Amino acid sequence: MSARMHGFGVTLLLAASASLLLAACTPPGAEPSPAPTSETSEPDPTPTSEAEVVSAPEPALDADCSDLASTASVISALGAGISAVDPAESTMGAYPVISPSYFVRSLGGLACEWSNGQPQSNRAGSNPAYVGARVVVLPNATGQWTRYLDYYGPEGEGTFCSGGYCSVDAYVGTTWVHVQMSGATSDAAAAALGAEIVAAVSAAGPGAAPWAVPAEPQPLPADCPSLISDTDVQASLGIGVPLVATTAAGGWSIEAGAEDNWQGPACHWSFLDADAGVGGLTTLVAGKWAWDEARELLTVPSTPVAVLIAGLDAGDEAWLRCDAADSTCLVDLVIGGNWIQVHVWPDDVMGTSYDRRAGALAIAERIVANITP
Repeated sequence: MSARMHGFGVTLLLAASASLLLAACTPPGAEPSPAPTSETSEPDPTPTSEAEVVSAPEPALDADCSDLASTASVISALGAGISAVDPAESTMGAYPVISPSYFVRSLGGLACEWSNGQPQSNRAGSNPAYVGARVVVLPNATGQWTRYLDYYGPEGEGTFCSGGYCSVDAYVGTTWVHVQMSGATSDAAAAALGAEIVAAVSAAGPGAAPWAVPAEPQPLPADCPSLISDTDVQASLGIGVPLVATTAAGGWSIEAGAEDNWQGPACHWSFLDADAGVGGLTTLVAGKWAWDEARELLTVPSTPVAVLIAGLDAGDEAWLRCDAADSTCLVDLVIGGNWIQVHVWPDDVMGTSYDRRAGALAIAERIVANITP
């Protein structure tokens, strides 16, 4: 079942507030850090045999999405017309940035969904037409689980169901399991589905070894200003209002924890004196595999623009996505095996005027100049 939705109908205030809540903080450090933190096993860049080289990460548990719950339990909790959906398609259909599911999978986790095919992203707020369950299983999550409980307290653990909405957060060994359901047929059926999923994760044995990427990715700087300065972003957009790169602004989630553990620069470019901004930057280290998958799911076509961006090496890629009115634009770069995404937002509550298409391309070109040897 398709989870596609035409258009990017997201306002800046909603996108900024929701995504700032859930976005991961970039860990500090002056040295480039292309690999996961100490909570994860570092990928081996040189597999010992051709047979060991896989094109995409595999689960660290001996389970896949179909093993987590029976069809009968899913239908009981969510009703008829529900089927398995790629959560990347669902999230990017609602909000076009790199799906959190790719960070989860990079770490050997599972990202699963059963839904009615409507798009849904926490970064864009709730879609009232969405009925479904999304499951995130994050291994080696001790530090992120502790951070989550430090923020929300002991009540953050367990099952909460009310009025068709249900959330489950459980810690199994060193694995964080999160289930979120909307439009459930009953609280009891939703809670039973959540318990079945947690039990399946608990019973699963070890799966694949940590992912050995086909080639070591090009190192990336540790934070956004090292990738592109705030003044260069401002100049690229041609606006007179100062900007500053910002990261998380309260709250914590399993998806933010996955992005934090996989570790790459991510930020929003915010106005200094207003709770708003112009866009953001997301990176997925060693994420070429994810971009290759994502291109098949995008609702707004990607146009190759490598010829418009100076400094790209052979084999690197640049793609432009703008909606029909150029009210929002993204540039997806694949450089040294990494997926780097520039997103210029559709709204600007400060009232400044700029060309989003040209601005996104100019930001991307500056990033390429800063990291290409």
